[in-house]
Amino acid sequence: MGEDYFKVRVKNSNIQKGKSAGYRLIYQVESANSVLLLTIYSKSDREDITPNEIISILDEFERDE
Repeated sequence: MGEDYFKVRVKNSNIQKGKSAGYRLIYQVESANSVLLLTIYSKSDREDITPNEIISILDEFERDE
């Protein structure tokens, strides 16, 4: 997705469809030993997350530190 964050598809075992109808995890690798989960959402509940939404989530984490 971007230089600092990644998207992974995860199968939803409650439905009989593949990973394309499952969950999306957006995460940031902070170091070799640290991964920050930014958000998780069901593909059936919403469309793809935009880069601007991800930047907004990252900004929220930085404000909370």
